[in-house]
Amino acid sequence: MLSRCLDYLWFWSILFFIIDVCNLDMIFYLIITLFLSFLFIPIEAVLIKCFKTTLGKFVFGLRYNQEFTWKSAFRYSCRRALFLKTPSQLIYKKAKLFPHILAITTALLLSSLSIAPEATLNQASKILPFEFLQELKVKRNGGANCPDGWIKLTATTELPFLAFFPSEPKATEVKKPIPHSSRILVYKEYTEEKYSLGYVDLPENWVKWGSNMVFKGTLKQVASHEKGNITQKQKTLHEQYPAMDYVVEKNGSKTFGRLILVGTTIYNLEAKGEAASQEASELFFNSFHLQV
Repeated sequence: MLSRCLDYLWFWSILFFIIDVCNLDMIFYLIITLFLSFLFIPIEAVLIKCFKTTLGKFVFGLRYNQEFTWKSAFRYSCRRALFLKTPSQLIYKKAKLFPHILAITTALLLSSLSIAPEATLNQASKILPFEFLQELKVKRNGGANCPDGWIKLTATTELPFLAFFPSEPKATEVKKPIPHSSRILVYKEYTEEKYSLGYVDLPENWVKWGSNMVFKGTLKQVASHEKGNITQKQKTLHEQYPAMDYVVEKNGSKTFGRLILVGTTIYNLEAKGEAASQEASELFFNSFHLQV
């Protein structure tokens, strides 16, 4: 019975991991929990037909002392799933140390899938050269490819984007009246020690002349705020949206930034301080995913 509990635990861990990384609905958790014994039938049948044991029985050195056909293996597994009597001969064979260590290690790894699926997936994507692992990681993050160990930005209201930081950023908000207008610009910013993300909704008549004019005016504001000089600027695309990369230099230090125009909203992502390198800024920029 203990060996069967271990089989269920490991099998459930794998299913839990798949559901979690694929971001499926909670109904799937309920289904696999209620029908776990039935879902395990084909897995157990294959194991006892091919190896005369299962992972749980292998840990305890147990094997079946009989030959199974595919039909008898599935019949046996079905009876086990229904908790009916299943007369069969089990033999105990003391396993060597290495297979026991391998089995226990496998058990711990499988259990970690349900305990810490995100950390497990991050480590697996580092070690195993499988592209689908990276795709699962991106899907789990809602479409963003964040660096390992970074945390997703959360707010009290739903945000139209996904952003990731090395640590929890600080939220600030600045309101600035527009001259000769009753409208107020609200600039929201999330800042961390090395990275920042700010955005503001612009009046429609400001963006009707195209992204070039918006980027030109925004860069003037950036240079004034940073009290530095724009030394590099280059138009690009962020996903399908117009964007501009820039570099601000001040007293020998550099700030790498990217402006992104989405409708009437301008986003400004910056990497500064020790993180001010092309590679580090690209990691931050690529982890920013728009959901509009």
